[in-house]
Amino acid sequence: MTDDTPRSIAQIQRDFADGLSPVAFVEGCFARIERGNDACKAMIFIGREEALDDARQLEGELRSGRSRGPLHGIPIAVKDVIEVKGWPTTAGSCLFRDHVAVDDAACIKNLRAAGAVIIGKTNLHELTAGGHENPWFGKVTNPLDPSRGTGGTSSGSAAAVAAGYCVAALGTDTGGSNRSTAAATGLFGFKPTNGCADRAGVRPTAPSLDTIGPIANSIEDARLVHFASEGRDVPQRETVDLGGLRIGLCPDLHAAAIDPAVADAHALWLRALEEAGATIQYLEFPLAGRVKDAGLTILQYEFAAQYADLIDREPDAVGSQVRSFLAAGVAIDAATYQEALAFRAEACTAFQHVMSAVDLLAAPVAPGLAPRLSDEKTAVGSDLVPYGIAGGTFRRWANFLRLPTLAMPLKTQGRLPASIQISTRPDTDAHLFSICEALRTVEAR
Repeated sequence: MTDDTPRSIAQIQRDFADGLSPVAFVEGCFARIERGNDACKAMIFIGREEALDDARQLEGELRSGRSRGPLHGIPIAVKDVIEVKGWPTTAGSCLFRDHVAVDDAACIKNLRAAGAVIIGKTNLHELTAGGHENPWFGKVTNPLDPSRGTGGTSSGSAAAVAAGYCVAALGTDTGGSNRSTAAATGLFGFKPTNGCADRAGVRPTAPSLDTIGPIANSIEDARLVHFASEGRDVPQRETVDLGGLRIGLCPDLHAAAIDPAVADAHALWLRALEEAGATIQYLEFPLAGRVKDAGLTILQYEFAAQYADLIDREPDAVGSQVRSFLAAGVAIDAATYQEALAFRAEACTAFQHVMSAVDLLAAPVAPGLAPRLSDEKTAVGSDLVPYGIAGGTFRRWANFLRLPTLAMPLKTQGRLPASIQISTRPDTDAHLFSICEALRTVEAR
């Protein structure tokens, strides 16, 4: 891998077959980490010796004619809420400063079985609830522009991929964290259908909204890592014809202004799809106005249920933003939470009817481009608005409605990319990847 040009997993496997050493490849990742991580702060734990031992074993297997599959020898980093045996799992907080995992999380066991090399743990917003300035591990800077941040709790995972510290990374997405960070770094970020993955060994944020997914340089790389992390064979890719494909737009879901750079990128892309034969349909969802508030209620209540007692015993072990978030959750009573859950069930059923009119839903990932590092705000015209907090409007509805969703980069007139997220019905994750591969072909024309 060169410093500037990421190679796809498929290309890396071809290079391995042509004689590239998996050990040398992993060493190249560690060399880039050593050169750049002090400034980038993407990695908070580096498992160099363990990773190189694994790479040596995998290289020996490869040279003896054995391959575990497309991830054989591929270096992957994981968000530090995911347990890796013998490594610390801090969740980006001093609260868990002494915790060392006694076993691999289920998703890590699956990745190892598929031949992946786990290289280390990535930085994040504290307990996935604090702000972009982690009080213990610092701010993650955007490899595309060091004056920018990565805009979400999977910050280190996205930055690690963008900086070439790994080929792909695992993050978690409770309200859009894989998608917002991928959008800020020009990558692909995936949020699977809620409940489809075994979350054993993954520290929760809000269990009914939590998902685990990859951040990668391409749709195909994200697809390979996702299904491997679930311990599943990669499904056969479907052929999707753009002619007659029905693309739904539902402005009710994200009733907020977006920057002209984002709007223009979306309009150009949608126009190209129409020229290729797709049709655009506008959808109405009258319940959308309640989704944001009900989703926040569930998020804060479930977070408090997980962490209130721990933080009460050691309040100084977390930063002020986590304490504020916790206080909001503690203030929510059980009846209000149950009302939000009941509304969620109603909304999911209603939205399935809305989605029946189209093949996919397309929506903006964020109101603007990658946020400023200083305050995590992004420009929307002449205004500056919060990038991360915008998740409540732009991204959390996908977690609330259980929709598999993939964020994909779009070109802009400037140097920073825009992004669009594509959703399909729950439990159609494999179909979503196939649709997105077809959608990407318009940019190659």
